[in-house]
This record gives sequence, C-alpha cells and structure tokens, in this order.
Amino acid sequence: MPNENASIYLHQRSTKLTPEGSRDLLNALARFSYFDRWSNDQRREFCHRARIRQFEPDQTIFIEGKAPVNYAHFVLSGECGLLQCLNLLKHCDPRTRVMRYKLARSQPTEDEIARFHRRRQERLEGSTDTPSTKPTKNQLCIRTSPSESYFVDIATYSSGAVFGVGEHMVDRVVFARSRVQCLLIPRYWLLEKPQNRGNIWNRVRIFLEQRQPPRERLFRCFLSELMWNRYRRQLVDDFVAVHAPRHLPKLLDVPLVCRIEECDVNMTS
Repeated sequence: MPNENASIYLHQRSTKLTPEGSRDLLNALARFSYFDRWSNDQRREFCHRARIRQFEPDQTIFIEGKAPVNYAHFVLSGECGLLQCLNLLKHCDPRTRVMRYKLARSQPTEDEIARFHRRRQERLEGSTDTPSTKPTKNQLCIRTSPSESYFVDIATYSSGAVFGVGEHMVDRVVFARSRVQCLLIPRYWLLEKPQNRGNIWNRVRIFLEQRQPPRERLFRCFLSELMWNRYRRQLVDDFVAVHAPRHLPKLLDVPLVCRIEECDVNMTS
C-alpha cells in the first residue's frame, strides 16, 4: 500500500468536519441527480464519509486496489483520461523469423472486501502451510519471454462523469488531463442498500463496461495496426528495390549559375 494513500486516508479520518466543508460537500452532492432522493440522515452520514480532492495535470487519480478504501469518483470539474496497459509477451516465429506478440494474463486486483477476507483466511490457516517455492508455468513464461508494455488511451471523463463504482479496471489507471476536482465517496458505503436503491450503481457499472473496450479487443486492434505498418514498410521497400534510380544526382549535375546564386544568397544572409 503506498504511503501517500495511507497518509491521505488517515488524515481524512482524523480531520474534523467544519460547517464550510459540509456546505461544500452538499453543494457538490446537489450537482448529481443520483442523490436527489437521499434523506437527511444519509446526507449527514455522507458529509462524514465523503471528501473533495483536487488533482494536478498528469497526476494519477485512481488505481483499483491501491488504497485502503476504494472510492467512487464523481468528476466536478476538469477532464480525466483512462489508460489501458497491455502487457505483451514477445516471441520469434521459427518459420517466418517474425516477432509475434501474445497478450499476457492479467492479474485482477483486490478490493477492500476481498482483501479483508483473504487476510482473515490467512490468519485462520496460520503458518502450518509452507509456501511452495516451485515456480508455476505462468512464472516460467514470464521469466523466459521478454515482455513489453503498451498504453492505450481509451476514454475521457469530463464534468458530471463517474468512475470507480466497481467496473472492470484490471491494468487500468485514471489520470488527470487538466486540473481536476472530484467528489470521493467510499464504495462500500455507496453500495449499501439504502444508498443503492433500484440497484442504480450496478446499472452504472454495466453502462461503463459496455462503453469501454476490453483488453482482448484492444489487443486485436494493436495486432491489426502492427500488421498494417509491416505491410506498408514492405510495400515501400519493394517499390524502391524495383524502381531504384540508376543515376543519382551529384553536385556536378547542378548548373554552375545555380550554384553561384545559392552561394551569393548564403553569403549575403
């Protein structure tokens, strides 16, 4: 867990809510129609749990599972970008001697609930089970095969957008394109039944996942672009090899008058 996220979380938990801060949070809440039917008790509890945070350009805003508590982010101002990291394994085709790419298996991140149950299970098991030192097949593949990482910009979040409600975020990161201000609400509290009437946040999650392409589709687009670049370079090389100029121009082929004029221009300038 990064020290920066831990310190921010502890500072937010220990800071006393002021009337000005509560007013700012309620004003930010009023900008989203999701919360129009919240009761006064829900708004009061919201003021003690939520916070407003500002991000500078190119600053990382959200990475799934990298903080003690995952927050749902509601964009108040600015623009955010969503980057997808494609971890690719390179290998040489023995027949064609061409480099091939294979999409590496992703490692899903844990949210706070899954992390809590995993740690609880580890404490119950104790130290009776010794960890296996034998490398797995995937580990051997990663060690022996050179890997490359490519980042694809797949989405933009502007004012009024929401992300971090549980959508698919494996190998993805949200960053700030400009100065961004976000309203942060704890996801575990937002997904509780009183705040999740009509299963609204699950619907928002499905909507986001339908609009964002998965890793497999991005990998197919990457392969298509790679094959087109190879074909384009091969086409140019073949054309140059067939229609190569027989007599390349030399300095002596340029008329003397043109060379004198060019020399005069260079001297006067």
